[in-house]
Amino acid sequence: MRDGNSDGQQSRLFKKTGLFFAFLCVLYLFSHLLIQLFGLQIPGETPSFAPMLSAVAVIAVLFVLSALRPTLNWIQPVLLLLMTPLPMIYAQIPVFSLGVFIAAEILLYRLGLFARWKLPKFALSILYFFLCQAIGGINAGKSLFNILVYILFLCLFLFFLFIVYGEQWIIYLKAPKPLLFLSDLRLTKKETAYLKALLNDKSVKEIAIENRVKESTVRNTLARVYRKFDVPDKSGLKAKCARYSLKE
Repeated sequence: MRDGNSDGQQSRLFKKTGLFFAFLCVLYLFSHLLIQLFGLQIPGETPSFAPMLSAVAVIAVLFVLSALRPTLNWIQPVLLLLMTPLPMIYAQIPVFSLGVFIAAEILLYRLGLFARWKLPKFALSILYFFLCQAIGGINAGKSLFNILVYILFLCLFLFFLFIVYGEQWIIYLKAPKPLLFLSDLRLTKKETAYLKALLNDKSVKEIAIENRVKESTVRNTLARVYRKFDVPDKSGLKAKCARYSLKE
């Protein structure tokens, strides 16, 4: 039950993110189509830009596939990691690379990559980002000194964040309670009402009085709720619901 609901929440999350990134790719392609139609010149455009647009189209398709098939969710962070050096190479804007990298890290976290060996994995990912910046800087013709200075300032910024939030980083990385959709459990309106009343610490007698039914009716209805939640009794139900954010 827990795994199924958690998987369902992750599937919905990656569906949204996959379609969002696909939309960004399409928007990027559409903007260049308009530029071509109006005969405008893109500053800094190179002859190799056409293959770049084809690659963006392929990436958009892959994002859509990863959004529609949960088994392909891993494609999203992989694509973002592969795209990390591109903003630096083609636009020479490091902040774009940083944004793409952060998005990839968040998705990898949601996939559970950092569940074990957090520090080594995080260190490797940071080294990969620095490597991307170095490749982008070299491609842009920047000196080794400038590249190293930029990486140094990134390291100092990360160190600053560690100083400021060092004792609170777990709070920021902690995932919110997974959503539990009551509709997925096929709860009736009456079962949902009794469930909410029970979670608000109302007794069976109080629920029966409020709904003008027999206590046995309330107990039978709650028994069906227990079965749907796969718990034996009221205490088990409350304990399980405490782990989720309930949604109808």
